[in-house]
Amino acid sequence: MKNLHLILILLLFITNSCLKDVPEDFNNPESEWNPSFSVPIGYTTLAMNEESGFNMALFNDLDNSGFPDWIDEIDIPFNYSIPFNMSEITPFSEQIVQIMFRINTYNGFPAIAKGQIYFQDESFQIIDSAFVDGALSVGAGTIIGNGEEIHPTYLKRNIFIDGARLDKFLNVRNILIEGAIENLLLDTALIDFYRNYTLDVQLGLQVELKLSLQQ
Repeated sequence: MKNLHLILILLLFITNSCLKDVPEDFNNPESEWNPSFSVPIGYTTLAMNEESGFNMALFNDLDNSGFPDWIDEIDIPFNYSIPFNMSEITPFSEQIVQIMFRINTYNGFPAIAKGQIYFQDESFQIIDSAFVDGALSVGAGTIIGNGEEIHPTYLKRNIFIDGARLDKFLNVRNILIEGAIENLLLDTALIDFYRNYTLDVQLGLQVELKLSLQQ
């Protein structure tokens, strides 16, 4: 009876988009149901401002070069944190068999953007990362006209989390986004516009469950 109660709760919890997959026969003890649902996690716009972790002192010209000090940096770093608790998204943690973690990025800088997403526990200790083979690289945006506007480069990545990684993911309580803009090939004609350029990051996930229909 416990499994049937879980199914009834799930029917109230999930969106109508997966109701079409609900089995018709709840009396077959060998039947299983593998519903899935998607939820957004968060969205941020990273730019050369304090909210994005940018060092605002780098806008000064302490060396009297005629340019802001940030042009001497190898990379322009950003960071942003999103509180995250899987138990607040779904009460069915024991029935989760796979999570697809989706990252959409829009690079509105005229330079390559690099990024990594870290999963942290309640003590903000890193327990895993989205890209296990190294930072994500997103191509430079396309300059429009004199460079005041940029057509952003879009990149989507799906990260599948299961097995041992899933066990760790269920303990995540915070998501840390760290990004950087490569600054080695800076076009000095664009310096005045850099304050207005953005790197947009959108996070979401799809959860797949496995439920037995045995009563």
